[in-house]
Amino acid sequence: MSYYPHSDHEINRALKVIGKKDLESLTDPIPSKFKSKVINIGSGKSEIETMKYFEEIASKNRRYKSIFMGAGAYNHYIPAAVDEIAGRQEFYTAYTPYQAEISQGTLQAIFEYQTYICALTGMDASNASMYDGATACCEAASLSANHTRAKKILVDKYIHPDYLKTLYTYMGALGVSIDIYDNDGYTFDLEYFKSVWNKDYACFIQSSPNFLGSIIDYSEAAKIVHNDRRLVIQALWEILSLTVIKKPSDFGADIVVGEAQSLGIPLSFGGPYLGFLAATKEYFRKMPGRIVGQTKDSAGAIVYTLTLTAREQHIRRELASSNICSNHGLCAFRAGVYMSILGKSGMRSCGLRNLQMSRLARDKISKLKNFAIVENQIFFNEFAVKTDINYDKISKALEANDILSFYPLGKHYDEMKGYYLVSATEMNTVEEIDNLVKTLESIQ
Repeated sequence: MSYYPHSDHEINRALKVIGKKDLESLTDPIPSKFKSKVINIGSGKSEIETMKYFEEIASKNRRYKSIFMGAGAYNHYIPAAVDEIAGRQEFYTAYTPYQAEISQGTLQAIFEYQTYICALTGMDASNASMYDGATACCEAASLSANHTRAKKILVDKYIHPDYLKTLYTYMGALGVSIDIYDNDGYTFDLEYFKSVWNKDYACFIQSSPNFLGSIIDYSEAAKIVHNDRRLVIQALWEILSLTVIKKPSDFGADIVVGEAQSLGIPLSFGGPYLGFLAATKEYFRKMPGRIVGQTKDSAGAIVYTLTLTAREQHIRRELASSNICSNHGLCAFRAGVYMSILGKSGMRSCGLRNLQMSRLARDKISKLKNFAIVENQIFFNEFAVKTDINYDKISKALEANDILSFYPLGKHYDEMKGYYLVSATEMNTVEEIDNLVKTLESIQ
């Protein structure tokens, strides 16, 4: 049953203004394969029957015993306390806390999340979260174009492919063109960057670790970009890497964006996840989305409230630089709870465990006859592996042993046919790594 608060006359008038014949035509730009289909569960089903129906559908999902897959979504341990605290009704059902006097708990939670993000990235301010890493990256690119009035951006070739596709969608609508900074994915060539960069670009969007898993020092590139008064944006989709490598601020980043799914948010077959965006103080008045600030009330007590709202769309309307008017509050809350439970030393220990297990996996795979690694690759918890073995053989062998791994990089880069992405986190054991290696060794 569909319900519309407007009369047929009102709907028809609106459709006429925008040149559409009916409501269904509003979905024309969406390819049919992506359109949702109505689930018809019939009428008169009992609760038990309905539950069984959906359990049968859910049973078709595959749960792997061992996961060595990353590529933007990582299998990390989530303390039970995160679910317990985030599941409380006052947090689980909360929305944007406009009325500060009755929302101090939610506001403080968001403020603490922002504080944690700033501590990890080295930025001066963070917003209250974004929808996901890809759209956060686009918002940062849009900010840079508005700030510099430039109509081009330079983007690292090995930024996450989903981020790049989303950038093309967003920037195309804004009339901003995208040039790709070509590189080998493992090292930084300063002279080549000098030959590519020019002040016609609004920003340079780089990623470290990049989609190949490589950690690259872009600090020299940042000096060149800043010399032209342009912005450096660092995109991350494994935020836990910041527990063991230098902060983006140390590499000259002006804005840091990305995905924070690793911070207490389950894989959940793809979402919902958590985008984050943080910036230096020069740009935080131009950041999109909610920002919670700390102040004092008339009695001198510390209180929290939404701040700098005059820059947002619901205030500035068409003059706003972003149409983001919300945030992933529950996911941001989970991330804040996760970071507060682990603390500084706990998060670093988790990061070091990722380093340990990924290097153990890499070292053992490198000894296999038909597999090779990239010797000069510096990485956090995922790395590239080369083999001439057909992917179908690899996939079938891994599936048979209940292992999810070997993301084919050739899907996105023609020159990387035969290269695969392998990840290992604190969730992987030595026995699981041995089983992965044994499985790979058995492939003929």
